[in-house]
Amino acid sequence: MSELQDVEEQTRVTEDELAADARRSLRVFLAAPSLRLTGPADGVFPLALRGKVTALRDALLDAGVTVFSQHHDDCWATRGLGTGFRVPSAFRGMQSADLAFAYVESPLSAGVGMELGWASALRKPLVLLVDQAAAHNPMIATLEEVSPVLPIQFDAGWSAKNLRHAVITALDWADTSLAYPESA
Repeated sequence: MSELQDVEEQTRVTEDELAADARRSLRVFLAAPSLRLTGPADGVFPLALRGKVTALRDALLDAGVTVFSQHHDDCWATRGLGTGFRVPSAFRGMQSADLAFAYVESPLSAGVGMELGWASALRKPLVLLVDQAAAHNPMIATLEEVSPVLPIQFDAGWSAKNLRHAVITALDWADTSLAYPESA
């Protein structure tokens, strides 16, 4: 009987966390390699990478934030509310975002590098999900000199639960970073 109570308690905590997360009003720009999700045969965006980017977007939407992903829909999307207005360019999306999440591979994608440049120039907090090799890239290492940066070493073996935990932790950091810019 106590096992059932433990499971019910864990479920209740998870539901409370979800309810708290749903109150977030952040707009997140999702930066990831490649220009478009055009299909598995294009040689540009492999299925494994597509899965990682889609899982990250889903975790962000589940956390209650609004997400701009040029890879998915070129507009702001909110879970339960569908898609919002279309954004005329990725740069405009970055301008109206509160923070940027970037999936950074090694070698660094030119597109992601450009989007990280925009975010840092606009002083947006940056959450970087990085491969171990990318963590030592000089551009990545010096972003903290311009903008608040939270690097998280991304493990391809992460479960959905681990990814969700990383997203919630990063959003909590971003809330603090936006409320107290000098502390980030």
